Amino acid sequence: MNKKGSIKVVHLFIVGKVQQVGYRYWFKHEGEDNKLKGWVRNTNNNRVEAEITGDKKSINFMIKRCWKGPIIAKVENIIVKNINKVSLIEENLKGIKILETT
Repeated sequence: MNKKGSIKVVHLFIVGKVQQVGYRYWFKHEGEDNKLKGWVRNTNNNRVEAEITGDKKSINFMIKRCWKGPIIAKVENIIVKNINKVSLIEENLKGIKILETT
């Protein structure tokens, strides 16, 4: 993770039956297991939104895992936006923070 260019930041919108199924808590656990940091929250349009940063391999693995999610979730789509800078993640943030619904 210390090589320049090996860090990736992505903004995700996870669409489907992803609220009231434990998706944010699952996301936090999976992300932290993969040494990622960032945030996750529900949106008022029944999506889950997240921003994560970490090495490219871990990010790509996490995106693949997001298609499964917790056992009772049903993911229909994942919108991935690569971003050049960290927007809401503090530099010293550890792990994945669950934020309030927007």
